[in-house]
Amino acid sequence: MSVKKIVIGAGILAIAGYFYLEQRVKKIIKQFEFVKIYPVAFKKLDAKWNDGKPFVTFNLDLKLVNPTAQHFSAQLTAVTLKRILFYDKKNMLLGSANVNVKAINIAPNSSTIIPNVPVQMDLQTAITNVLGALNVSNFNSSDIRIEVIVSILGTEHKIS
Repeated sequence: MSVKKIVIGAGILAIAGYFYLEQRVKKIIKQFEFVKIYPVAFKKLDAKWNDGKPFVTFNLDLKLVNPTAQHFSAQLTAVTLKRILFYDKKNMLLGSANVNVKAINIAPNSSTIIPNVPVQMDLQTAITNVLGALNVSNFNSSDIRIEVIVSILGTEHKIS
């Protein structure tokens, strides 16, 4: 076998692998849009100062719910759940969590929990939002919007 045939064969395999991976990633993104994320438990609350700004850190257990009849699986090394961003109903960033989870499996109509996700919130923003929530009598946890940042082959995608 000549070197030319080996190079051509390897190139064809690489291109086919890329297209297969691209289709798989598109399927994962489409499925991830149906996954719901809910906070379950708060742990290790702490307040700190960084560059003259106060912030609060805590660990949060997150429940990922798959409400569909399809098994959700994101077990590719090219796919990573990077960050979760928390917004209020006015789209003000409340805080963020660095997750870096590479393998997520959720059975149909089931859920899984990611424990101890470190969350950091700007204390000024948090206090402003708490005071605003106290003025509005019908505030509930559904007023908090969660946005997920997924890294796929090094490219970040936002999923609301």
